[in-house]
Amino acid sequence: MRLSLITASLLLLAGCAGQPPVAPAPPPEPASSDPQRCLDRSDCTTKTSRTLMFVFDYAEAGGALVQRKGAWLFTPSAARAAGWPALKIRLADPPTGRFEFASQCPAGDCRISEDDLLRVYRSYLADQPCSLLDPKALARCISAPSP
Repeated sequence: MRLSLITASLLLLAGCAGQPPVAPAPPPEPASSDPQRCLDRSDCTTKTSRTLMFVFDYAEAGGALVQRKGAWLFTPSAARAAGWPALKIRLADPPTGRFEFASQCPAGDCRISEDDLLRVYRSYLADQPCSLLDPKALARCISAPSP
């Protein structure tokens, strides 16, 4: 009985030793480098909240408060604030959509350029908001180009 137990144990060990090693788990998906793209439903929800913070901060800085129609946030033509670009933002469709952003300076003499405003918006989406009023803070906004 003792001999059969030892033999069974050795056969079990030999069987395990003959198995190929288990492959390591694949690395996790890299985070998107595009702040305007959602990684999943939760990320879209978070970025929608950050978009709302951006538009309220934009209005507090002097820009017009946007209106919403469906997935679009936009500056109404009757409410354009002098010296501030008009905004048009399309909220992303979960789970892996992309936020679209456009701005236009009708008079060409806005306080902030359209490119800088996009950088500020992308900073908000990346949870690194920067000031619309402070040029030094604006210089620290994320500078990744929009894809």
